[in-house]
Amino acid sequence: MSYTNREGMSITTALIISNIIVFLINNLVKVPAFYGVANVMSPELEPILYVRGAYSWYTCFGEGQIWRLITYQFLHAGIWHLVFNMWALYFFGYAVESFMGARRYLIFYLSCGVAGALFSSLVYGLGVVSGPDSTMLVQYPPIAELMISTGVTPQDFWQLVPLVGASAAIYGVLVATAFLYPRSTVQLLFPPIAMTMRTFALMVLLIAFLTVTFNGNNAGGEAGHLGGIILSAVIMWIWRRRTLKDREA
Repeated sequence: MSYTNREGMSITTALIISNIIVFLINNLVKVPAFYGVANVMSPELEPILYVRGAYSWYTCFGEGQIWRLITYQFLHAGIWHLVFNMWALYFFGYAVESFMGARRYLIFYLSCGVAGALFSSLVYGLGVVSGPDSTMLVQYPPIAELMISTGVTPQDFWQLVPLVGASAAIYGVLVATAFLYPRSTVQLLFPPIAMTMRTFALMVLLIAFLTVTFNGNNAGGEAGHLGGIILSAVIMWIWRRRTLKDREA
């Protein structure tokens, strides 16, 4: 589906182009990883926008860099991370944007991304998901020095763990698509089967929930996905309730 707003380029197209441009720029300039407390997991040089824009609880709220709630959504850990996210946004974004309109869609998209970051921090803070093994990490001098300078204890090491990616926002778009077009068909590549949008959304929700519950691989990232899913579901549920009331009036 193609959609163009009155001003020309659609928001979905602009988001895809922005993510690609940021990814390209991000890999041209690199700085020490510990600059700005971004990627504490690596002593190597990291892309400068990753260092300046990745979300973590400490950098966002401890250092007051609130913009990271938005900037982290335009950063990706690798080419395949970017490709899969933009592929999903291409297939689901235009339909949702067409329904919501450009301005509301952009607010919705970014809000789901913010919800993803905050929910990820919430599950870490509650101990639902365990962070990196800080007892091993503190044996590495730069990390030990970093924890001393920030005042972060080994138990709260999750506050320094970075989060990047548009996945939370895109999962929110996917859920909105399921609300709007629940019976439309989605053809999966792996495995090569077809299912309705409603079934696909429920499957994605189940995978994220089980991963977080059992602290599986990338549980923190899946928690971010859950945050985007939950906010999207709440917004779309409210919209549907209001729509039904208007029809009954």
